[in-house]
Amino acid sequence: MSSIRSKITYIYLALALGVGAFVLFASASLRFLEQRMTEGVAIAAFQETAQEMRRHEKNFFLYRAQAELGAARDLAVELEWRLKQDGAALAELAAPDELLALARSLARYRRLLDDGGRVEAELRGAGHEILNRSESLAQRERANLSGSVRQSRHALLWSVGVLVLMALAGGQVLYRVVVRPLRQLEKQVEPLAHGEFRAFSMVSKDREIVSFTQALNHMLEELELHRRLVQQSEKLASLGTLASGVAHELNNPLGNISGAAQIALEEIESLPLSLPETARAELRSWLQQIDDETERARQIVRILLDYSRRSDHEDRPTPLLGVLEKSLLLLRPRLPEDDTVSCDVPAELMLCIDPQRMKQVFINLIQNALDAGGNSVHIHIEAAAAGPHDWPPAELAHDMAMGRAQVLGAPVSAARAVLIRIRDDGPGIHSDRIGQVFDPFFTTRAPGEGTGLGLYIVAEIVLEHGGAIAVTSPPAGGACFTLWLPCGGQP
Repeated sequence: MSSIRSKITYIYLALALGVGAFVLFASASLRFLEQRMTEGVAIAAFQETAQEMRRHEKNFFLYRAQAELGAARDLAVELEWRLKQDGAALAELAAPDELLALARSLARYRRLLDDGGRVEAELRGAGHEILNRSESLAQRERANLSGSVRQSRHALLWSVGVLVLMALAGGQVLYRVVVRPLRQLEKQVEPLAHGEFRAFSMVSKDREIVSFTQALNHMLEELELHRRLVQQSEKLASLGTLASGVAHELNNPLGNISGAAQIALEEIESLPLSLPETARAELRSWLQQIDDETERARQIVRILLDYSRRSDHEDRPTPLLGVLEKSLLLLRPRLPEDDTVSCDVPAELMLCIDPQRMKQVFINLIQNALDAGGNSVHIHIEAAAAGPHDWPPAELAHDMAMGRAQVLGAPVSAARAVLIRIRDDGPGIHSDRIGQVFDPFFTTRAPGEGTGLGLYIVAEIVLEHGGAIAVTSPPAGGACFTLWLPCGGQP
């Protein structure tokens, strides 16, 4: 996966290479100009020597001073030496035949000086030719130097332009890689201010943006979990108030109704014999139904009273396998087959729990699977050590996104824990109802066949132990309850 850091590094490397190339090019241009200037100095010295030689020559013809003739001869020798010494520089400005002609003119001029300058016209003509050739070389050198400066200036301007374009291209890449994704994320953050928890979409494939987006989405999931937990706590508080305020008021009337129904059942036999048997049977059925429904109502009241009066649970280190075995022992008369429930639980797994209340959790979950799946259902229980980062499990994320999961609770950070899964192959839970399975008084059974408090109490006990619980139901059927229970210690 690409990253912003690597792209920025590549941009800086490209700019550094561009600057390095510019520095090398500028250094080469300056070195070339320096060479041209050195050649120019040599040509200028050659021209100045030729002019000085002509001056002594003219003075000789004006004053007939032998000293002027000797000075002119020395300067002619110096010009011959310079012609040989600076031959490479002069070869850049003149053709080989021109340099050869210049050398011959110098040799002829020197011979005429050695003859004492007797032929004035010929000596002046040779000197004039040497001076003209030196001035021609000087003009060419100045033109070449001017052209070199102009070329170097244009090349430097082009180089600066290329560097500016590279900088602009690097800035555009940085904008696309960093600024634009951050602006898109900023727009996605705006709904949070209005309480809308929408998942952030991936605006870039760079590792940093992907990690940042995943962290934001994880934060939203945590906020959603806490929001659901707060809603559940509000429901629990309401139910507690209802339980403590209403249960006592309902218990006495229900007891009176049940007692009256039972007395009426006993008095049926004392009714006049003229009453048809069908009427007696129908009356007996009605009274029995009244008594059964009254008992069911009293059972709900007992559960509410038990909930409202529940004491603090006494946690202690307890083997998970032992709790499961005791729960299955109590459920054995209700199991249709010996292999209805299978367990894959390591014996060394320990939990810091209230064993009695945790038995109630497992009994309710297994009984719920038996009631939903009937005699053909199979239940599998598995458990493994876990940590706070293992909740929620990876498979829950997809089910939550598809609306096939309900999650309650948030794990305690830095805690060792046990992850327990209870699966069945029953009919499963419809996606429209899975968000209500932990609500009090919610049941999918036929009227009169359930209180709707079993799974609610399961969730309550798990949350009281600092754990978390989730339920999923795949489209193929079956249900899976996943429990995250802390071990009560640090890793």
